[in-house]
Amino acid sequence: MSTGGERKPGSRMGSMRREDRAKQFMPFAALKGYEEALRKKEQFTEPRIVLGEDGAEMLDRKLRQVSEGDEIRVRHYWKHRYVEVEGRVMKLLAVQRKIRLNGGIEIKFDDIADIDVL
Repeated sequence: MSTGGERKPGSRMGSMRREDRAKQFMPFAALKGYEEALRKKEQFTEPRIVLGEDGAEMLDRKLRQVSEGDEIRVRHYWKHRYVEVEGRVMKLLAVQRKIRLNGGIEIKFDDIADIDVL
């Protein structure tokens, strides 16, 4: 019988290095990318607002008041949620139905929920 830190020759007990034994108990990801997919799924997504006839009319009136050079605040749909940005209108792209703000930000008219000239 062994006492203390002695090992019997040929004994399996203690034949593995401490670091190797620790690796046995480390977390193992059987499905590569699964954790990342879960995190993406957990991210908050906000449904798009469908403007009614009155809301669409009001937004259209506000958009017609916007001119190049105006400072505006826009609430728009971006990456599955609504965000609010402020900036200077650099270009109104009526044919493409977009507004280009300073910093190269382009916002589609269809993504705009609200807009105000500051």
